[in-house]
Amino acid sequence: MRDLMRRRIRNRLRNRNQRTLKYKYEDELSFLMPYFREPINMSQPDPAMTPDNADSTASEQHDPFVMPTRLHREDAMEERIAGMQSHLQFLETQYRGRHEDVITLQAKMLAEHANSTPEHTSELPATTLTPEVVALLKNLTGTKAAAGIYTKNIQQLRTPFVYQLLPHLMNDPYSLKPAYHMKAGRAYADIVIGVPTVKRDKESYLMITLRHLVTGLAAVDVNSTLIVVMVGETDMEYILNTARQIESLFPKQVEQGLIEVLSPPSSYYPDLDALPLTLGDSLKRVKWRTKQNLDTIYLMAYAQTKGTFYLMLEDDIIAKNNYIQEIKQFTSATTVANPHWFFIEYCHVGGIGKFFRSADLIHFITYVQLFYNNMPIDWLLESYLADRVCTIDKTSKTCGEAKEKIRPKFKSSLFQHIGLYSSLKGKIQKIKDTHYGVVPSFYPHPENPRVKSFKSDIVEHSDHSLKRAYEGQTYFWGFKPKKGDVVEFWFERPVIVTHYTFRSGNAEHVSDKFYDTTVEALQGRSNANFTTVGVFDEFGLAEGDLKMGPIAAFRLRVNSDSRFWVILCEIDIKVYKVPESR
Repeated sequence: MRDLMRRRIRNRLRNRNQRTLKYKYEDELSFLMPYFREPINMSQPDPAMTPDNADSTASEQHDPFVMPTRLHREDAMEERIAGMQSHLQFLETQYRGRHEDVITLQAKMLAEHANSTPEHTSELPATTLTPEVVALLKNLTGTKAAAGIYTKNIQQLRTPFVYQLLPHLMNDPYSLKPAYHMKAGRAYADIVIGVPTVKRDKESYLMITLRHLVTGLAAVDVNSTLIVVMVGETDMEYILNTARQIESLFPKQVEQGLIEVLSPPSSYYPDLDALPLTLGDSLKRVKWRTKQNLDTIYLMAYAQTKGTFYLMLEDDIIAKNNYIQEIKQFTSATTVANPHWFFIEYCHVGGIGKFFRSADLIHFITYVQLFYNNMPIDWLLESYLADRVCTIDKTSKTCGEAKEKIRPKFKSSLFQHIGLYSSLKGKIQKIKDTHYGVVPSFYPHPENPRVKSFKSDIVEHSDHSLKRAYEGQTYFWGFKPKKGDVVEFWFERPVIVTHYTFRSGNAEHVSDKFYDTTVEALQGRSNANFTTVGVFDEFGLAEGDLKMGPIAAFRLRVNSDSRFWVILCEIDIKVYKVPESR
């Protein structure tokens, strides 16, 4: 009785599995059969496993050879099903290859159609525009930022096997074509600097980063360098505003072709909510690092054809002066001594300051496409190095030494991370590279003209007074400025000022700067009113040349309340010096 019940239960399970497999595979059987020596007819269940044989003879039930035969048949069926699944996967890869050919032809036909269409009808944006974006474009008429939305002549970014490894890209023939591109007009550069950026929860550091990258360039490097800002967002209004802000703050650099901006289409990204969880991370963190990986390789894929070398940075760093000169000199020397390096480290934190040959990028891009969902980009860099030069024991001392050979390191760091608020919403980070050296918190100028008195409506920190800051002993640090607050410097006697610099904020407190604040000067000994001579820009910097005769005093006037404390880290007053007579 017990054996009979077991057989009935087994038969019911087998019938249910057969029905499931029948519906799942019967459509594929017609072309899969040649790959198996014995055809499988899912409509004809195995007679040995059907209820019709449930009442077999007693001798059959106790025959020791019957059950092994049935087990053998079950094992054989499982092997055949596994073979079918493997072949289906093979056929799927073949299908993707043919699909890629179709997409290539489709994109070519669309491009030919666009080229044969009159300019005023073919010059269309790559994405559908919202009314807000249309209104914004009207206000940006004539700017490079507005022109960046028309991308008909931009080639798609192609890498080998991209559709095989990222099959969601096949849903849109334009999935690899930038949705936005403010072109630099610079066809080639020695070094391409990649700066990916996204919306941040609290504060953006992009403009600070760009200012350091621009001002840190030696004059000889300006025309041989290209800075590519990749906005990893699909909100076109945000992209346009970012591009316009860059063009407004760096008009000369944009016009010269030093800076350009691009952004991928929304179809470049997979469904981030459907990602499998890895490393025990939450979905929020998995989505963040997966998207960061995809942004990284999109930027690399674009940059690999624009220059000989590629410098990998982030949007919240500062750079040392003449950093490109340092990179060129060390890279040349390293290549002679160690020609097989994969990347050189010019910063020892995360993915910052990694320097590649553009020709090598394709290998790493393909590697990231394989594992973009598995781990963060800095881990993928380490993993790639290990897979490239190590044996299966990747924790050994020999492996570590082998990795160091293809990853030379500069003696100090040329870049420092400054971002407090991560691009992962809610995450606060304080990451410093000890190899960067001490970041100056203030810049003393003891040669400033003598001052007889100071005035400040801003409550100052006891150790960071205005007087000590002017004398070059520290920086001025005051409590949140309010509208109408002033800071004044009265000279012992009127002086002819040729140039002034007031720099607020510092690397430790990037937000503690003057916002909406003007610089005013009082001429001579007169009782006239102060005259506005400058304003603090978005970076907290106010500087300018003066040609207005002797100056009796400078005044900084706050025009709106601030949410932050304020730091004045540099006060530099250049005065006219009478040439010495012979």
